[in-house]
Amino acid sequence: MNEPLIEELAIVQNDYLSLLKELDENHLEDIPLFVIDSINIFWYENRYIVNLALEYLFKEKDTYCFSAAANFDVNDEKQNSFFLLGDYHIFDDPIPSYINTLNRISNEIHIKKMKSIISDTVKDNIKIIEDRESELIILPLRYLSVIINQDNEKLNELTETLFLSLFNNIKNFEEYQSKVKTTEEIINHIDKKNSASIILDEGDDLEESWKVRIEKYKKENDYLDTSKLSSGDIFYLVVYGHLRQSLGLIDMANNFHVLPFIRSFIPFYYYTLLSSMINNNLNFEEELSQVNHSLFKTKITHFLYQEYRKRDIDFSLKELKQRAINIKFEYNLLSDINNLQDSDNKTSVVIKLINKYLDQIVNC
Repeated sequence: MNEPLIEELAIVQNDYLSLLKELDENHLEDIPLFVIDSINIFWYENRYIVNLALEYLFKEKDTYCFSAAANFDVNDEKQNSFFLLGDYHIFDDPIPSYINTLNRISNEIHIKKMKSIISDTVKDNIKIIEDRESELIILPLRYLSVIINQDNEKLNELTETLFLSLFNNIKNFEEYQSKVKTTEEIINHIDKKNSASIILDEGDDLEESWKVRIEKYKKENDYLDTSKLSSGDIFYLVVYGHLRQSLGLIDMANNFHVLPFIRSFIPFYYYTLLSSMINNNLNFEEELSQVNHSLFKTKITHFLYQEYRKRDIDFSLKELKQRAINIKFEYNLLSDINNLQDSDNKTSVVIKLINKYLDQIVNC
């Protein structure tokens, strides 16, 4: 065990806790943006320590990263399945990404809402560091991956290429903006084959027409200002956002050798979709091609979370982990899954195996 790096990470966590408490005490919703931006400055200054830890402490271990989530609610025991697999556990802090969004918007209502979200996340992060000091490490990995590897522009360009591939006869974003404004223009230009796997949100029904789906999305997301945003704008913001988030997760997993734990369906769906595309076409983006191991274990953790949350398990986290150790939960589950034949219906069999070993945890 690399004790110096563990000690350095502990110092970083404690320093971050002090910064979060200072911001929280000053009513973050009312303070200037440059003060809030001190969080990004903090992580930029500590980027090399984090990178060293990821390179020498976590790399040879199974390190799971709770990502694509607004927060980690320490009071939600349904999330405890996160700690049943792996050696280290990280919460991918979204605050730096929120701050970057805040710096790009000018609408006062949106600014107030974003500050409120950041304030809530600050409070959650304080609880994480104070309540789960030995269980969960807070590191903004997606933000740091882009900072350290300086590949933000590359990921943006790749996302735009993926988005434009959904349409016929549209070569660039400027052409999209001029040709695709109404719902009817989306329908006229969209490539039915390339867009067949695109979903807008969790309630989206692929059997319905694009017209029905787009109008339903607009109705159910009434925070969108349709007086200023066209249907084309909204479609771009939604789909581009899903694609960009997933590429960020893939980039993070590839650069830092961590395993994303994704509890929500939409980011999990797109992460799985794009990871499979990359694995099936190694020329697609060579730097992001080694994601198969990550995809395999991310699928298992997502299914584990879904099955665990269906159960009424009220063990403390300490007791839950001890019970998992007693039955060799991780070793036995992963061994059984690795022994499955290619001809097996893997998803259904994996879910059965997960429930088999969850039963053993409950009954041991």
